[in-house]
Amino acid sequence: MGNPFKDKFLKKGLVTKKQANKVSHEQRLSGPKKRNKKNKTDDGLQNRVQQERHEQLARDRELNIQHNEAAKEKEIQGQIREIIRQNQIATKGDISFHFVDGKKIQKLYAGKEIVDALSKGKMAIVKQDEQYTVVPAKAACQIQDRKAEALILLNSAIREKLDPDDPYAEFPIPDDYDW
Repeated sequence: MGNPFKDKFLKKGLVTKKQANKVSHEQRLSGPKKRNKKNKTDDGLQNRVQQERHEQLARDRELNIQHNEAAKEKEIQGQIREIIRQNQIATKGDISFHFVDGKKIQKLYAGKEIVDALSKGKMAIVKQDEQYTVVPAKAACQIQDRKAEALILLNSAIREKLDPDDPYAEFPIPDDYDW
């Protein structure tokens, strides 16, 4: 099958057969070069598109990681909230108990039994949503396993950590004084 324009030009006598063959030959020679140039630009475009896809996938992965971390943090907060709700102890009383939260000294009013239990390490103070709550030591350990920052105060057996060479070790300090 030939070129219909070439055939029409030959019939009308506008071009000779030699001129038509020369143009066909030049088109065949120049055609692959143009295609190669086009392929080279297409390769550059394809590389750029592929690079943009990789960058988009990397951004998507990073966003997924952040989303998963946020979901995990939300789940931990929910678990802590549930532990506190199930184990909270009412702190009605008139004795002030002072404790440190970060760099600030906070005050909690409670009854004598709760203050004694806090001092001995049988109860602890935890912080959830800017509120302080008293919970048993066992619940405080569960909260500490999930998020250590939520545990504000949990006194442990301080006497075990004393120096064995202390000359006053045999004279215990009573902790039932009211100041």
